[in-house]
Amino acid sequence: MELGIKRNSGLTYALKYAAKVLKQGIGISKHKVYKRFGGKSPLIHSYSTFNRYMGIAKEFVNWAKEQGVNRLDKVQYDHVRDFLLSKSEYCSMRTLKVNASALRKFFETVGREDIAERIGEDYQEIYSKGRAPGRALAFAHPERVISLLKEDVHKVIAELQLLTGARIGDVKKIQVLPEEKKVVITKSKGGRTREIDYSDRPEKFERIKELVGELREYLKGSSWSSVREGYYKDLRQAVCRSGEIYTGSHAFRVNYVKERLKELRERGYSEKEALQIIEYEIGHSRIEMSAYYSRG
Repeated sequence: MELGIKRNSGLTYALKYAAKVLKQGIGISKHKVYKRFGGKSPLIHSYSTFNRYMGIAKEFVNWAKEQGVNRLDKVQYDHVRDFLLSKSEYCSMRTLKVNASALRKFFETVGREDIAERIGEDYQEIYSKGRAPGRALAFAHPERVISLLKEDVHKVIAELQLLTGARIGDVKKIQVLPEEKKVVITKSKGGRTREIDYSDRPEKFERIKELVGELREYLKGSSWSSVREGYYKDLRQAVCRSGEIYTGSHAFRVNYVKERLKELRERGYSEKEALQIIEYEIGHSRIEMSAYYSRG
């Protein structure tokens, strides 16, 4: 592939160039591209993969700039390795593998095959540093964990997760409908839209509305990716100080399920009825998953 980028190009330009090249594969048969390039396509063939890979590349570029690295030729493999390993403390092995694959594709595209090759050589070692997949456990004292977070914006995120059962990626998508006293999260996992009725919990709804406003103010001056990365680090340290077991921010989601199940049972719902309500609220398609969370 003939390159339209110079080795000393700025990282912002490199990011734009990579996006322009890689998206050319969307809508094109993989088979034809594989055949043309000898079994390996240099392009990306789906919007979901494109968006995820470019999001990771952008996160790296922003991180590199914070380290004082602004040009493509100034990037060293150690920068890439440090970036990936810095995520190992809060990313699963699977997520870390995707991050490594995304950066390998990015550097191949912008002509830094030397870095792409090193990522390939250390691929297994890098992703093995990630957290082993496991079951999220509810915090025994979630409010205490939140109080031990150092950054106010992280406290806002954690409390929103606790009050809505939101996945971390959904927190910034939370919308409130004051008249209906509902919380709506569009395009959650699997493309589902979550809608939670808080008419029976007006105090919690008012608190969520307040927190959503605070989060929007915080995000005016910061990127979500940097805030999210800092949140994971702050949360791990807060959990350690609290003496709880760290299983990720998903623990707040489990806390939501357990608390909601208790509320609904006290209002006279059977366990099956309560779990069906919770199933809808947390965006799962099977009642078994709500029951699984409730035992966390």
